[in-house]
Amino acid sequence: MQVLLQGDGIASRCCANLLARIGIPAFSRAPQATSGPAVMLGEAAIRLLGDCLGRPFEPMGGMRISRRIVAWGGRGAVSVPHSGVTFGAGELSRQLPPVQSIKEPLAGEVFSVRSDAAGANAALKYFGRRSGSAALVRLLRADENDACWIEALDHGWLFLIPTSLGGGWLLGVGGELPELVCQSRYISQRVEIISQKREIFETAPRMLTQLSGPGWLACGANAIAFDPLCGDGAGQAAREAILGAAVIQAVTERRQSRYEQAAVLLHYHSMLLASMRRHLRICAQFYHTGGKTGWWREQVETLAAGFEWCTERLAELSEPQYELHGLRLYPRARAA
Repeated sequence: MQVLLQGDGIASRCCANLLARIGIPAFSRAPQATSGPAVMLGEAAIRLLGDCLGRPFEPMGGMRISRRIVAWGGRGAVSVPHSGVTFGAGELSRQLPPVQSIKEPLAGEVFSVRSDAAGANAALKYFGRRSGSAALVRLLRADENDACWIEALDHGWLFLIPTSLGGGWLLGVGGELPELVCQSRYISQRVEIISQKREIFETAPRMLTQLSGPGWLACGANAIAFDPLCGDGAGQAAREAILGAAVIQAVTERRQSRYEQAAVLLHYHSMLLASMRRHLRICAQFYHTGGKTGWWREQVETLAAGFEWCTERLAELSEPQYELHGLRLYPRARAA
C-alpha cells in the first residue's frame, strides 16, 4: 500500500517521515502548506518533533524565549519563566524533511491522508467564532527580545511573539487589530506596526465531524485546529502524525479483517475527538479568567457548549480498543 498526503505543513511532513521509518512509501501531489503568521514551540513540542524524526529535533534559527509576560483578567503584568523557540510564517515546516512530490496518479492500493473530508459527508464544526488578524511589528524594547506577551482586553486579547532581533508578529483576536492596540495598556507601548496582513482568519477551535473512514484519515490544521491562546498547535500536529502513522501501519497489515481496520480508523477519530474535548476544557479556563464583559462570557459559553458536544459524540462511540506503544497500536487488554 502507498500513502498519498495532502498539504505540506507540520502534520504532513511528520507523518511522511514516520511512514518512511516503518517502510510505507508516502507521496504528495501539489502540496500546499497551511501556516499561521508565527509559531512558538515549547519543550514538549520539540520532543514530539524529535519523536517524529527519530532523532532529537534541534531548531535552527528562530528566537529563544525565556519568559512569558501575562496581563490577564484586568490584573497587572506578571512575568513567568518559559522555555521555547519562535518562528515566522512557514519557517518551522521548512526545517522538517519534505514530502516527496509526484504529478502522476499512484498505481495500486492507495491510502489517503487528507486535510479535509471531501466526499465523506463530513462538515467543519466550529466551537465559537473569534476572528483574528496579524501584523509584522518592530519591537521597541531591546531588553524584551526574549519575552512573549499576552494581554487581555475588554473585547479580545493580544499576543506578541518575537521572531527576530527587534521584530516579531502581533496577533489580535476579537476585534480589528488597530482598535485592540489602542485599548492596550502594555503591548501598545512595546511595538510599532510595520505591515498588517489584511485577511481576517478564524482562531476558534474547529474540527471535521468525521476524521476517518475506509481508506482515509484527516490530518493537519484544516482537519482539526486549536485556539492559538493555548500555544499547542505544533504539538497537536505532531501527535496527529504519530497516531495517524500508527493507524496506517495497522490498516496495511494484511492479517487484519475489515472489521479490525474499521475499528482502528474509528480509534483515530475517537482519540482526536477526545483531544479536542480536552482542549476546549483548557480554553474555557483561560477565557473564564480573561475578562468580565459580554464578549468573554460568550466565549466561555460557546466553549462549554462545544465541550458538551464532544462529550455526547464520545458517549456514542465504544471505549478505546487500542493503546499506542512507540509507533504501533496494540489491542487494549479487556478486564475479565
